[in-house]
Amino acid sequence: MHLDEERLQRLLDGELSAAAAVRAREHLAGCEDCRSRFTAAEREQAELFATLRALDGPAGTVSVAAALGDGPRGASRFAVPRVRLAWAAGFAIAIALGGIAYALPGSPLRAWIAALANGNGFGGARVEVPAPAPVSAPEMAGVSVPPGERLVISFLHARAGAQVRIGWSDGAEVEVRAPRGAASFESAAGTLRIDDREPVTYEVRIPRAAPEIELEAEGASLFHKVGERVTGPAPDAAGEYLLGLGPSTH
Repeated sequence: MHLDEERLQRLLDGELSAAAAVRAREHLAGCEDCRSRFTAAEREQAELFATLRALDGPAGTVSVAAALGDGPRGASRFAVPRVRLAWAAGFAIAIALGGIAYALPGSPLRAWIAALANGNGFGGARVEVPAPAPVSAPEMAGVSVPPGERLVISFLHARAGAQVRIGWSDGAEVEVRAPRGAASFESAAGTLRIDDREPVTYEVRIPRAAPEIELEAEGASLFHKVGERVTGPAPDAAGEYLLGLGPSTH
């Protein structure tokens, strides 16, 4: 019985147990067909690593033909049914097509290729892919107004999904912020009207010393501060309040 492709590849990668490796090499010593296939696998892996090392330069690219190797009518020499080696060959082709990005200082591709060249990509070890860069927070806009003796913060709409987070400050003015373009603000005596166009999260900071602040949406009171007494939902661990401005979407 011949050695299958998986066992040959595991022998090449050093993944077999000591006893299994001895048995496999004993079989190779007496089987010309398996020995020929093993020798071909060694050559293909060496060519792949040579291709990857050739990419580690300040300039120049590697052609797809070089990554695939020579063959009749351009056929791929990595077309044998060895899944991990075929995956690595495809990876090399992708790097060849994007070789400029690889040459950039600090490129994460260098770490991936180093892992492959050291055998980690074939030995079952996990190659860590860097997490995507975090999405930047939206640009905020808003208004600051003095609280006076009493201030009503009035949202003109009660949109489903819209929220307002209320926190405290030691400043002298009430601050209201929203992602730029989500709302417009109009201040009048004792009232701050907010034309909330989008269901986003609004940020409100209230001075601790403000005498009386009320927040409403479409005329319905949601939060009321009089002195140190607050009427509204329970605060979170940080002492802030998260209110839904509209009906629940659940």
